[in-house]
Amino acid sequence: MKLKYSIPFLCLSVITYADLQAQTIDDALIFSREDVGASARIKGLGNAQTALGGDISSINGNPAGLGFFGRSDISITFNYLQNNNKVGYFGTNTTTNKGNFGVDQAGVVFYLPTRSNSGWQNFNMGLSYNKTQNFNNFRSYEGVNDNSTIVHTLTDMMSMAGNETFRNDFYDSFIVEEYDYAVTGKEGYFPVAVENDNKSQYNEHRMLGNRSRTAISFGANYNNKFYIGASMGLTSFKYEKNTQFIENGWTKTAPEIAQDNPGSDLLDPSNNRYLEASYEMFDNFSQVTEGSGVDMKLGMIFKPAVDWNVGLTINTPTWTTIKDDTYAYTDVHFYEDANPDTSPFDTYESKEYESGMDYNMTTPWKFAVGVAKFFNRGLLTADVEFIDYSTMKYSNASSSYAYSGFADINSDIKDIYTSALNFRIGGEVLLNNALSARAGFNYFGNPYKDVDDKNLSGSLGLGVKLNHSLYLDMAVNHQVNSYKEAAYIVDEAFWDLPSPVANIDHKRTNFALTLGAKF
Repeated sequence: MKLKYSIPFLCLSVITYADLQAQTIDDALIFSREDVGASARIKGLGNAQTALGGDISSINGNPAGLGFFGRSDISITFNYLQNNNKVGYFGTNTTTNKGNFGVDQAGVVFYLPTRSNSGWQNFNMGLSYNKTQNFNNFRSYEGVNDNSTIVHTLTDMMSMAGNETFRNDFYDSFIVEEYDYAVTGKEGYFPVAVENDNKSQYNEHRMLGNRSRTAISFGANYNNKFYIGASMGLTSFKYEKNTQFIENGWTKTAPEIAQDNPGSDLLDPSNNRYLEASYEMFDNFSQVTEGSGVDMKLGMIFKPAVDWNVGLTINTPTWTTIKDDTYAYTDVHFYEDANPDTSPFDTYESKEYESGMDYNMTTPWKFAVGVAKFFNRGLLTADVEFIDYSTMKYSNASSSYAYSGFADINSDIKDIYTSALNFRIGGEVLLNNALSARAGFNYFGNPYKDVDDKNLSGSLGLGVKLNHSLYLDMAVNHQVNSYKEAAYIVDEAFWDLPSPVANIDHKRTNFALTLGAKF
């Protein structure tokens, strides 16, 4: 059942409906992939900051950059994020948009000079709040599927060990039936829904929330040649996801049911109204995940020459404690015909499946190196960052309740994810003594072993010195992420069918404005 061409939305090998949990392999990536919180200046430079100093973003970037400050500084960054999703599903293209406004960063750096002419020049301190992930997004898509049905997935779940409650419950929906092993040689359940005929399908995903890092950092300057720094960050996040999958189709004929189960109750005259009937299915899932954690960063910047900087940053994993609450249910409406104005002759409502769990998650180590070259009227800077996503790991938060599924999830993480290199490059030109222009480019490495994931961004920025103390920076960043997603996952070997895949082009346009003052 390994899916090599799409991003799974459920780890069916370890999650049961009766004990529904949200900790899946794709959630591990969501909570490990974050942006470096940055001012509009650094955003305009494509977030390339490992070898740069003197910007308030150093608190969350390379803390060694705090050593470059010769004055105290305070700033706040406002942000507007516009999401655009274009999704292709069985030949139908759907476009959705979602916007969000907020505060991306607020911080202060205190300049603490030593008053020494040689040796250590200053020991500066910084405090900041940074939004490192914005989860707010909405996408939906629809199409006509003539190959499979979401009922395949639900029958797969019925056959899984530990799903007795859901199995007994969903069997009463009349949209599934049990194989007659003596006739077919198969065990388990099969869809009463027609499998290889047109079914109208609609999938909706609504995400809310953000992830932030509050940090305290220290940076020092040795002879204007060598800079070191360290920071400790406290991370908190809240992630909400609500999904609904709607399918409209027809149920099978009596001969089709008899072929797999000659003794089916559906062949009884009192139940045969469920055959050759129109149906509408609603499969609903919601998740609220909250977490908090701690991490540390170490950084250095060395100046081999007055016009060159070389930087290094080491970021420990974020050791996070997470609380999940999930809720799921499925409804099926049966109609005599496909007329949308008629009332259903029967409605099935599943039990409501709720679950909650506390657990731990460890994100990967991150290592970044950067270089910056300074010119008379500007600079060029570039970073390379290494992250091994296969090291993401779940574990139990308490020995009093040990969830046995984490070993399987962690094994799947190692099978699906790999290491990646992220590249960032940016440049700045001083147009005059008060105005500067910036541009940058990001390439995000593919974290998957066997899945295509194209992720690029470009940025433009403008900086204005309003007077000796006040400054204003603006930036716009446009990111394009192209990937594939399974609308639902079927046991491909058992059904001899592919899981249906949606092609997603996710574009994020980010507008940032920083207001700051030196004192």
